Amino acid sequence: MASSTSDFSYSAELGRKTLHLLALVIPLGMWLLGTPQALYVLSFGAGIAIGADVVRAYWPWCNDWIRTLFGPLMRDEELPAVGTGVTFNGATCVLVGAALLTLIFPLRVAVPVLTMTMLADAAAALVGRRVGRHPWGSLSATVEGSSAFVATGLAIMALFPALAFGPAAVAVLVAAVVEVLPMPVNDNIRVPLAAAMVVALGEALFFDQPLHLFAGLAG
Repeated sequence: MASSTSDFSYSAELGRKTLHLLALVIPLGMWLLGTPQALYVLSFGAGIAIGADVVRAYWPWCNDWIRTLFGPLMRDEELPAVGTGVTFNGATCVLVGAALLTLIFPLRVAVPVLTMTMLADAAAALVGRRVGRHPWGSLSATVEGSSAFVATGLAIMALFPALAFGPAAVAVLVAAVVEVLPMPVNDNIRVPLAAAMVVALGEALFFDQPLHLFAGLAG
């Protein structure tokens, strides 16, 4: 992960990534429901999550409740004091990212990419926190964590033969770079969107695959 983890214990990181793995129900649900229904469900869930983050930013009772339930698994930057502005937590951004993937890309691209980024991100965080010794300059992300991201990402993409592996492999590399770089958009949104765009464009340019963007609007 590119965000600061200096005050976040490894056990908390492990618990957070366990929830990340449980969230694999999202791409599974996308595949089972199909684009229109999945988009409705994800949009509703993302809206609820965004609303909760807004409410907790201004209502102490809601902030206290969320801190009690999820505080140990949230990073310091996800737990601002009441009245200091709205901060969207990682779970909210996962839902927003999944909804955008479903809206923009066909499920044959969105589902593998979301699965890949979830598992590769978990591997990068756990390996980087445990054995990472070579940071990328001043960033908290490490070479070891990025290597785990790439290795896991390539392995996951190989499990989806419907995707051309060349663009899929390039997408993993691009995702690893985008995950490390400090950007204003949360990595749970920017990483899967960047990877999916690389796959879609790569297949269209080199494998004559039709470029069907915003498939969710056609449902």
